Amino acid sequence: MNSAPFPNTRALWLLFLANTISGAAQGISLIAIPWYFIDQLKEPVLLTRFYGIITVVSMLWVIYAGALIDRFHRQRIFMALTAVCGAIILAVAGLGFWDDGLNKAAILLVMAVTLLNFNLHYPSLYAFAQELADKSRYARIVSYLEIQGQATNVLAGGLAALLLGGIEADKEFFLMGFLVSMPFSIPAWQIHEVFLLDGLTYVAAFLLIGAIRYVPQSHYQPEASSALHRIKEGFHFLRAQPKLLWFGVFSYAVFVSVLVQDRLILPEYVRVQLNSAADVFASSDMLFAFGALVSGVITRRLFGKMSPIAGVSILMVGLSVLYASMAFNHSLRYLFFFSFVYGYVNTGVRILRVTYLFHTVPNHIIGRLLSFFKVADTAMRASFIALFSLSFFHEGTNIRYAYLVFGIFILSFGLAIIPTIRPLTQKMKDSHVDEAR
Repeated sequence: MNSAPFPNTRALWLLFLANTISGAAQGISLIAIPWYFIDQLKEPVLLTRFYGIITVVSMLWVIYAGALIDRFHRQRIFMALTAVCGAIILAVAGLGFWDDGLNKAAILLVMAVTLLNFNLHYPSLYAFAQELADKSRYARIVSYLEIQGQATNVLAGGLAALLLGGIEADKEFFLMGFLVSMPFSIPAWQIHEVFLLDGLTYVAAFLLIGAIRYVPQSHYQPEASSALHRIKEGFHFLRAQPKLLWFGVFSYAVFVSVLVQDRLILPEYVRVQLNSAADVFASSDMLFAFGALVSGVITRRLFGKMSPIAGVSILMVGLSVLYASMAFNHSLRYLFFFSFVYGYVNTGVRILRVTYLFHTVPNHIIGRLLSFFKVADTAMRASFIALFSLSFFHEGTNIRYAYLVFGIFILSFGLAIIPTIRPLTQKMKDSHVDEAR
């Protein structure tokens, strides 16, 4: 990672590996379940409404989650998350093997557990990584985490969707956007078999996180104050820095669209707009993962001399054009191109945003700030899920208009970030000066 001696190198590699496995675990459930409901159960409205309900519930959870991150040791939080989620998902998988199948409630339970875990996972991950690393390595570490987390999340989910559909010998199907055929068949998996794989990845992540030993590189002492006090402290910090709050909320627009598009819009778009099957959905997710990989490798070099705030705005405005054009697309090739660019932009925005926050936000309060931004993210997601649950979007090929809505949304927020570029860039420069002193 860097030629200079660094006491936490092994700890970071273990964290990267655990994050890769955790990303795969989340992707398996959060991508395979929507495809299962839309393609096999033919119930997109039920899925959308449940996703909306659990998203609203998670808003309250996200606020408290930030206080938890700054109250307890981050490593223990990770271990608790993987233990609880793994136990529940393995139990549901066991029920499926026992009854030779699962009802809708059991499947939705796995989705709910995974979503609630997801809202605590990333704020904890970033806070823990900031604690492990010195500031000279922030940008590189964030890049690695984003490559692993985003790429493995959607890649594993895409493969799970492909397994649910099965593969026939010598029959052509799309893989990474190319038509291929296999000399052998892969029988379609049952949903509980997918959950078994999912649960086992949580077990592996738990063991890896438990093996981490490290020397803290930033000052952090778990706080003993009440959750309410810690929440108020985070709120006061942001209120004193409105430009930071503005940027933190608006830069989430791409991520808001990713969660709604990949979980709800894309499966139905592939099925009704493009008249395609699981292989196209899986290929789209794989290309998203490839775009995330490329972004993690080149974003720091491409935007290294530019303000990270300006970089975020440029990426968002560019993506908005591609997003809106999806409403009028009938080509699989364009979907694949869009997915690759989408994966690149999403990861690029996250790298630039988190790198900036690492440099300007103290470690003892970053958990609360990230959770406040997640509340805004969750509220926006809930609003879009409610909008797209309207029957209009599920009539004929009307789901395509969701892309037009998101194109306008991302463009608006990308332009709204522009006034924050100069003051926030100056704040980052001042932070570097203070460190030099």
